[in-house]
This record gives sequence, C-alpha cells and structure tokens, in this order.
Amino acid sequence: MADGARDAAPTPRFVWAVPAAFLCLLLPTRVAVAVDYGNRAAGAVLAAVSFVLPLLYTVPAGRRVWERYTWWLLAAQTVLTYLPFLVFGRTWVVGLSGLLGGLLLLTTRTPVSWILFAAIVAVEGAIRIGLYDAYPGLGLSYYSWVFVVPIDMGLPLFGLVRLSDLVTDLHGARTELAGRAVIRERLAATDRLRTAIGDRLELVAARSRSALAALPGRKDRAREDLAEAAGTARQALEQVRRAVADHPPDDDPSPPRTAAGTVAPRLALLVLVIDLGVFCVHHAMIMIDAPAGVMATAVGVAAIGAIAALQLYHSLAGQHGVRPRGWRVTLPVQALLPFTDYVHLSLLGLPGFPAGSALLLLRGWRAWLAFAAIAPTMAVYHLWRGEPGDFDGAVYLVGVSTSTGLAVYGLSRLAVLAEQLQATRRELARTAVEEERLRVGRDTHDLLGMGLSALALKCDLASRLIGRDDARAHRELQTLVRLATAARADLRAVTSGDHALTLNAELVAARDVLASGGVQVDVHAELPDGRLPEPIDTVLATVLREAVTNVLRHAAATRCHIDLSLDGGTVGLRVGNDGVGDDGVGDEAEPGRRHEPGPGGQGLGNLAERATALGGRLTASTEDGRFELTVRIPLS
Repeated sequence: MADGARDAAPTPRFVWAVPAAFLCLLLPTRVAVAVDYGNRAAGAVLAAVSFVLPLLYTVPAGRRVWERYTWWLLAAQTVLTYLPFLVFGRTWVVGLSGLLGGLLLLTTRTPVSWILFAAIVAVEGAIRIGLYDAYPGLGLSYYSWVFVVPIDMGLPLFGLVRLSDLVTDLHGARTELAGRAVIRERLAATDRLRTAIGDRLELVAARSRSALAALPGRKDRAREDLAEAAGTARQALEQVRRAVADHPPDDDPSPPRTAAGTVAPRLALLVLVIDLGVFCVHHAMIMIDAPAGVMATAVGVAAIGAIAALQLYHSLAGQHGVRPRGWRVTLPVQALLPFTDYVHLSLLGLPGFPAGSALLLLRGWRAWLAFAAIAPTMAVYHLWRGEPGDFDGAVYLVGVSTSTGLAVYGLSRLAVLAEQLQATRRELARTAVEEERLRVGRDTHDLLGMGLSALALKCDLASRLIGRDDARAHRELQTLVRLATAARADLRAVTSGDHALTLNAELVAARDVLASGGVQVDVHAELPDGRLPEPIDTVLATVLREAVTNVLRHAAATRCHIDLSLDGGTVGLRVGNDGVGDDGVGDEAEPGRRHEPGPGGQGLGNLAERATALGGRLTASTEDGRFELTVRIPLS
C-alpha cells in the first residue's frame, strides 16, 4: 500500500468526530464576530446555540433524534437562523445560514436539497444587502463575503458528514459483500456438480430401481442395468476429481466496484473545489478592492491562485493515498504564500489550506505539530501588523484557519478511508470465494468419494449374486438404492456447506462397504461415555470415510483394521490395510517412511487441514505393502 495510506486515519468507530471537530472550530469564529459586531453577550450566546443542532446531527446518538424529529429540528434551526435578524438587524453574525443549508443537504433529497441550499444563500444576501443595505459604499468583497461564508460553512459540513456516514456504512457492511460472493460461488458450484455428478447419481438410482424391479424374472435385464449403473458411478467418481479442483478460477471473483466505492473521492473533490473557488473569488475581490497598487494586487491574486493550485495538487494525491512528487518543496511554499501580501492584510483566511496539507503530507505527531504551527500564523501576523489588542480578530483567524485545515484534511482522508474499506470489502469477497472453492473441492472429495465407490462395488456385488443368491442380490439392490439416495444427500450437503458426518454411522458404513468389496474388516472401537465433541466426531468420521475410499480405489486389499482408542485426553483413529500397489496411496505416503501430509491438496492434505484445525495431527505411512493412516486429536 502506498505510504500515504499508512497515515493515522480515523478509525471507522470515530469518524463522526471529524465533522464534529469542524463545527467546534467554527463556533469560536462566529462568537468572535458576534462580539466584534457589538452583539455582546446575548449575540454570542445565540450564535453558539445555533451550533447545537448541527453538532447533534454529527453525533451517532444525536442522529437518532434527528431521524425521529427531522422536520421539527429543521424548523428550530430555521428560527435560530432568521429570528436574530429581527433583534440585531444588520449586525447579526454573517454565515450562520450555512448551518441550516448544510442540514438541508443532509436531510432532504437531491435535487431539492441543492435548490434549498442555493435559496438559503440567496436569502442571506437578500436580507443583508437588499433589506438592511449592510455595506453601503463598500467594495465588492463585502458583498461576496455575504455569500462566501454560508457556502464555506454549509458545504464542508455536508461533505464531512456524508463521507463519515459512508465510511461507517462501508465498515458495518464490510462482510456483506463477501457473503453475497460466497452465495454466488455456492450456486455456481451447485450447477457444476449437478451437471457433472448429480445427473449421473440420478441415473445410478434409476438403473438400481430398474434392476430391483427386474428381479427375479428378468435376470439379464437386471445385470444390464447394474453394469450401466456401475459404469455411471465410476464416471461420477472420476468427475469428483475434475468438477471443482480443476475448475479455473475467475479473474476476479468479487463483484465490480460499486457506487459506494467511487462516490467518496468525487464528493470530496466537489466540496473541496467549490470551497476553494469561493475562497479564491472572495480573496481576489479583497485584493482588487484594496488600494495597494497594480503590482501588489497582481502578486496577491497570483498567490491566491497558487495556494488553490497547490491545494488541489496535495489533496488529489492524498485521495489516492500517496504523497505527490516534490511535496517537501510545495508544502512550505504553500505555507508562505499567504504572506506575500506584504502591503495589507488581505489573505487572512488562507493559511488553513497549507495547514490541512500538512496533515495530509506529514506523518503522526509531526503532522499535528505542523498543523498547530501553520494554522495560527496569520493571527500572529495580524496582531503584529494590525492592532495588538484585537484579540477577537485573532480568535476569528485561528478558528477560520483551523476549521478550513481540518475540512481539507477530513475530506481527503475520509475519502481515502472509504476507498480502503471498499477495497477491503472486495478483498474479503475474493478471499471468501477462494475459501468457498477450496471447501467445495475438499468436501466433494471427502464426502462423495466413498459413497460413489460404494455404489460401484454394490453394483458389481449384486450383479455377481444374481442367479446364485437372488434373495441376497435383492437385499444388496435395496441397499444400493439407499446408497444412491444418501449420495444425492451428500451432494446437497457439499453445495450447502451443511453437513455433519457421525463416526458411529461411518463405522457401520465402512464395515458394510469394505465387506462388499471383499475386504475382511476388523473394527476395535473404544468410545468414551457419551458422544465425542461434534467437531472432533465429524473430523474422525471424515478421516475414516477418506481412508476407506482410498482402500477401495487404490489398494488391492484383503484385510483392513480400524482402531478407535482413547489415550489420556487424546482420541486416536488408526486405519490400516494390506495390498498397497504401485499406483496406490504410496503416491501420498513415501514407502518405508512416516509421512505428515501438508495442506493445500486433496485427499490426505484435506484431512491434515481438518485435524490441524482442531489441534490434532495426521500421519500416514507405507511399509511392506501395508498402508496405515493415523489421526490423533486432543479432546480439549
């Protein structure tokens, strides 16, 4: 991951703190304006109260109140916005209508919300300029200020809250995409297995029932049905290897990027560009209005444009989680540009942008130290160049710079966090699909192998018995039909992931199927009081099923022994057989040596994974034509 993505980004649990902090930094600026305009204590308190409902919206607990009483709270904020004009007139604080506009953007649907926001900004201008004629004879910058401040308060509030909500939603639903991807993969596996194996199982069952119906009168027909059923069962057994294990993975198993993964950077960029635009226009008008001469005005306007361009340069790179080329030069240049207006104090609000850039480009405590150093620089400069006692103005400048810097940082960092969470969701989905493929492949091999082998052996045995012992052949055919039904159930269990083999049932099945294959079976089972814990019981049952399948498929065995024992707090299962040939399990266990299968393959590798997951150990060995598989799992 790029180095910019390793920043100390806010955790999803506390992302709401970013818009809340933005409002808290704005609050003293409005209070300072109220005091400076002569509204005194009453105006200062009323200005502070105007922030209560927007702050309530940013806090998770307060959001629930807003969702319940949306229109009542909007009405209350409207009263707090416009009633003070009747009390204080033209001296009322500029820009508080932006809080109402931001709340409308957050609580009403587009495009109505944007129309209402534009109307609120226009109403602010109409009241101050049209009704009260607040700035008679002054420059254009005073009139632009009326529109700039509400936009500069409302839009960042909207952007920060919307991005924090997006991050929270993505974090809360980060596993949802993986769940949907697993379902899709499971459905695809179901289709593949139904095509490869399911239809063959249906045919085996149909031919078994036909052979059962043909007895005792049509023996040749019964043998034909059984021969076809045996061949079909062996074809299905071969397909077990190919259906899933050889299935080529998709290039990207996760779904395509959703709107949630692309809206964050666009929203952040939109709010940032508009905020930069209104700042630049307003400060350019200040420069043009001020009688500083053509050269000083040109230098100031150029500095404003450079600050905005560098901010976009820093923020666009920050949205991709990287630091732009040459940032060690561009950051200090951006921090110094507000001071190029050496004739008069016209670039007062612009240090907030390099302060925000410092948070984006630096790391850890250095970033916040640089932020704390850059943000108040213009306030100090103002006190030095202006009136030393103008502390209200200094408070205003610090609040504007810090809130602007935090907005710049929050817009970029929350956008990055949203993208990272979206990437995490896609990666979780991809990993979940891969794990599901492995599970289906493992379960297909482990659960269906013995059942299909048993079907083929039962078909052979019943066919041999026809004409020699019809009564026993009839019983074997009945067992064959039941086995076909059980195999279809195993197929459904593989695709659903809901299967629980039991050791007792597998011991009975192992004895029966091995006997059908002409193998003498010795079973010694020492079970504890009651049942084994279900996970252990299932793993031992799976190991036994796979071991019996290997005997039937790979070995010309005549004898097989199955031992289940307890040794202290450990349960052990040992399955051994003779008749191991060159094409048998010797491929998985080197002759003459004890072998511990590794993970990642089929067969014994699957069993090793299952045993290891429970703290157990699986070993296999061949010696003198005998194969032995042992698994030991602690009961704890």
